[in-house]
Amino acid sequence: MGLETIREGVALETREHGPATGAETLVVWGHGLCNSMGGEDIERLWDFWRCPDGDPFAETARVVRYHARGHGLSSRASSPDECTWEALGDDMLALARLKRGALATPSKGDEASRGDGISGTRAETVGADFARARREKLVLGGASMGSASAVFAAKRARDEALSNRRRSNDDECYDDLDDDLAREIDGLVLVIVPTMREARRARSRQIESAAARGFDATAARRKPRPIFKDTPRANEPATPLGVRADSFASVMRASAMSDFPDEDTLRRTFSFGDADRSASRGGKTRVLVLCWDCGDATHPASSAAALRAAIPHAHVEIATSLEQVGTWGETIRGFIRSL
Repeated sequence: MGLETIREGVALETREHGPATGAETLVVWGHGLCNSMGGEDIERLWDFWRCPDGDPFAETARVVRYHARGHGLSSRASSPDECTWEALGDDMLALARLKRGALATPSKGDEASRGDGISGTRAETVGADFARARREKLVLGGASMGSASAVFAAKRARDEALSNRRRSNDDECYDDLDDDLAREIDGLVLVIVPTMREARRARSRQIESAAARGFDATAARRKPRPIFKDTPRANEPATPLGVRADSFASVMRASAMSDFPDEDTLRRTFSFGDADRSASRGGKTRVLVLCWDCGDATHPASSAAALRAAIPHAHVEIATSLEQVGTWGETIRGFIRSL
């Protein structure tokens, strides 16, 4: 457990699993709204970082989990703008770049932008040169709010790559922008994706109501996951709120004002070329979506369907039982190994 400063005045509480050096893959993982790393450890629903004895994943993948802004011991969120899904995506990307040992070069005149990893400075190599860092593949992912953070982190990476190409005036390279994204982010794992579009508007009203009730009242109303219904885990107490009491209002209002990018933007963000070019790369799936259909209105199966429509090459699985969810850890490990 430690604190990582991703930019001036912003630190994230982290926990690492796997080898400190020599890993083939870096995985950066975010939790859900008001959840925590401890909450995920209690629920053990997608804890792919806990490997069976002898699983080589434990030696080949370095998993960095963290508390989002306003959660755990991470920096306080003093306004909703600091912890919208887009802002949290910038935080995830900055942490990944810091952990990977190489930061992206910011756009000219945009050195102070949130997405460059260190505000107010030109990004520079940290701890290792870029070529060495690239030998460690990068996977971003998370559950619920963490999955939304990963989507926006990927969007930020693509937007920066496009900006860099435009500054270079190298029009002939535009068609290969997907390669540029792939060089930085090799895969995404999106688990129990939150509401989108129309469903998000209804969910936003619920979140605003919870924000108005306050931290203590929301903690008292917390319930176990719907996936536990009619299983031996049905009577387990809900996990404690992982959000900081001094950040609760900002975190909740930020979530209420957040939504996924529109379908066209998602398609552009995750477009990795046509079928022939994908086949030439071995047909690897670069986006894994794991959702459930169990009466959970906060994480509906319709969100998985929307992602499937916007990202046709994504591998999407929808569980209908706790037993099926129990296979997700190995599914995630297998996806990461396949990269």
